[in-house]
Amino acid sequence: MNILDIIDNIKIKTIYGTLPENVNTISQDSRNIGEGDVFIAIKGYTVDGHNYIEKVIKQGASLVIASRYEDYPTDTCAVVVVKETEIEKIASIIANRLNVGEKVHTVAVTGTNGKTSISTLIHNMLRLFRETSAYLGTNGFCKNDEIPAYLGNTTPDVVTLHNKIGEVRKQHIKNFAFEASSHAMVLGRIYNVDIDIAIFTNLTHEHLDFHGDMQTYAYDKSLLFSTLGNNLNEAKFGVLNKDDDYYNIMAKCLYHQEITYSLKDKTADFFAYNITQYKENGVYKTGFTLKSPEGEFKCVMNYIGDFMVSNVLAAMIAVWLKGKRVENIVEILPKLSPLYGRMEILGDNLPIDIISDFAHTPDGYKKLLEATRDIRRGKRTLLVTGMGGGRDISKGPLIGEIISEADYVVITTDSPRDEDVEVLMSSIEKGMTHKNYEKIWFRTDAVKRVIELANPGDVVILASKGREDYEILKDGKKVWHSDPIVALEEAEKKFNGRVKKG
Repeated sequence: MNILDIIDNIKIKTIYGTLPENVNTISQDSRNIGEGDVFIAIKGYTVDGHNYIEKVIKQGASLVIASRYEDYPTDTCAVVVVKETEIEKIASIIANRLNVGEKVHTVAVTGTNGKTSISTLIHNMLRLFRETSAYLGTNGFCKNDEIPAYLGNTTPDVVTLHNKIGEVRKQHIKNFAFEASSHAMVLGRIYNVDIDIAIFTNLTHEHLDFHGDMQTYAYDKSLLFSTLGNNLNEAKFGVLNKDDDYYNIMAKCLYHQEITYSLKDKTADFFAYNITQYKENGVYKTGFTLKSPEGEFKCVMNYIGDFMVSNVLAAMIAVWLKGKRVENIVEILPKLSPLYGRMEILGDNLPIDIISDFAHTPDGYKKLLEATRDIRRGKRTLLVTGMGGGRDISKGPLIGEIISEADYVVITTDSPRDEDVEVLMSSIEKGMTHKNYEKIWFRTDAVKRVIELANPGDVVILASKGREDYEILKDGKKVWHSDPIVALEEAEKKFNGRVKKG
């Protein structure tokens, strides 16, 4: 790609060396740089890309975009120094131009909870309609029916995001659903991504260590809707949860058409009511009546919880906006696969129920416990939960208070990183309203312990981790751990695979 016109359009810059006319690929990761590539030197929280500039020049980079200059060798590689505040924008422009290809219909999902579920549901619905699709988010990145490959962040850096969209374009995939975190909006990770549909799920207590307060958090989330722009000749849409307290803030930032969904407000465009949960042939299901622009429909899904009904509504709208009829979307709902680590019920051959979920906020725990009440009625509930390192621990006491609904709690960690594990666990302990709990910092041991305590007929809830298969310890050491796998192995050993009664 010819790079000269882009560099020429950067009005505030200093150029060292001779600019190349053409470049190949672009990356913020020095390990990915080869002959003729562009390296973006980002000064991050833990890694400063400027420390790798000499390395990428030796590897054959032809252009470096940086925010400072330190007498780098520029006989074979040009270094363009720009304002630090502009570097992600410039990187996104270059990445966007490098990753040309067919138009991809793009859906971005933001909110405290539900991002993974909704974006995965959209991807899975489109696959059932035999459309090509890709997903990117907490679970990783995948195209069509691939198993997602973990990327590290809910929304990756702006260059990686554009490069993944480029992969999708080059493979002629028509749809792309991704999770847009609040960090992504603030840190410029979605700059110049052409989004067709933006979805808002909810806003609850989370990441206040980063945003400061809920109003700032709401504003930062609303940036997604302003990225749709105000060119009303483009068919773009905002899909908003009318049940959330911050709905009005999101609506004010949306210049394009608004489609709403609700479980409470009958005036919403998509309204679900008569929600019932039941068990059929050993499988928990939820039924509801849907009021839509195309009429009313009886719906059945293989998920439980009102919040999952809300997530399904958001996904249905995104697929409906693609041109699918509501009637046909309703028909495929019972065919949708379980969502790994999201209200996932495990161990059909065991005398206990094991439920895995990603709940990690006060609101997430509240909805998790509400959703499982029918399953837990008349049974003892044992719950494992952990607090992550480098996260907002001010939510800990609220979580402790909410999970005190469980009969017994094992408090642990969730990738403690370099944090004091006692501080992490104590943040939850402070909110506990009963003494039926214990603290075990290493998560694998905590999961083994809760299975050791479980008796036939009990319900075991594994919260805050979902299907993540790792723990991050001190100095970034990554070790394997999977809540579902550890729990199932321990339960099958303990109960010898005894078939569950009833």
